[in-house]
Amino acid sequence: MNEKKEAVEVAREYLEKLIPGMETLCRELKGERQADTDDFQKQCIDGLNWVIEIYNRTSDVMDIGKIRVEKQELNAKLMELGTAIKDREDGKIAQTLEDIVIPFLKDLKEASKI
Repeated sequence: MNEKKEAVEVAREYLEKLIPGMETLCRELKGERQADTDDFQKQCIDGLNWVIEIYNRTSDVMDIGKIRVEKQELNAKLMELGTAIKDREDGKIAQTLEDIVIPFLKDLKEASKI
């Protein structure tokens, strides 16, 4: 149980950086694209995948009531996000991040305060 709580704490600290990074990525994808936007996007998505992996392994020690996105809905939206990334649809990527992913990450950050 202690290992799970430590993992949750590390994830919460990481979310302090990931959430603003995702917000910056959205701005870049909506018209402020930089030379390194594709690399930055990959880093953000890798971070998102890591956080979701931690969430899946530690949700039993979190306050899941604070997470408003249902797991099935999140999974469906993540599949859409993956397709949008593959198809290089910047607007759709930004919209999915803003509408689903960032709110989920903010909820997860609250739920991880155990």
